[in-house]
Amino acid sequence: MIEKHCFGVKLYDNESDLIVEMFYINNDKSLKGDIIRIDIRDQDYFQILLRFCVSLSKEYVEVDALDTFNTFQKHLRALLEKRDFFTITNLDLKRFEGKEGVLSSTAERGIIKLDFIDKRQFYRDFFNNIYKHEVNNGKEFVYLMLNSDTSLIKIGTSRNPKYRERTLHSQEPKVSLVALWCCKKEVEKKLHNKFSHKRIRGEWFRLTINELKEIEDIMETHCGDNSL
Repeated sequence: MIEKHCFGVKLYDNESDLIVEMFYINNDKSLKGDIIRIDIRDQDYFQILLRFCVSLSKEYVEVDALDTFNTFQKHLRALLEKRDFFTITNLDLKRFEGKEGVLSSTAERGIIKLDFIDKRQFYRDFFNNIYKHEVNNGKEFVYLMLNSDTSLIKIGTSRNPKYRERTLHSQEPKVSLVALWCCKKEVEKKLHNKFSHKRIRGEWFRLTINELKEIEDIMETHCGDNSL
């Protein structure tokens, strides 16, 4: 039996070049897939792969762009280590930020750094870190929260979204506030209606990066400069 989702990575290693093919096959109703070929050392590798993953999320409803990116990188890492490279990731190095240190390895073919995406930080940066805005004036806010385990986005309203985030942790510990806007509750209803076809349960939706950009544009129209 063929799985509904299949992710594959093939590495072409001729000692001087490292070329990777990454492919996705979908078996929802019929076999269909996409493939990309990239030089690992291309300076635009991260952006090229991310754009490929975003295109997959637009074509296949259940595919999340960021999860797919990290899945490809995980498989690539395993292949590189089988070929005697030592690999390190940006997430591994994060704990050493601000500290002096030297990275060394006895691996025969040297060290390769691979970037993975921290989903919470990605979405916060995507919305220019507006989640940090103070919310102490009792006004109504429309907010977005991310469940890092499921990659679902919650569209909700609250007078204190940061407190709401904390109350949700008992039910879903991996929930994080990623954006908030000071505006009327009616805007939340408009967003729910617009993305009703992407609703998974309650106020939780499976949204693509392009759809999140749509939300950002809508909020700029309804909330102006997002002044508090």
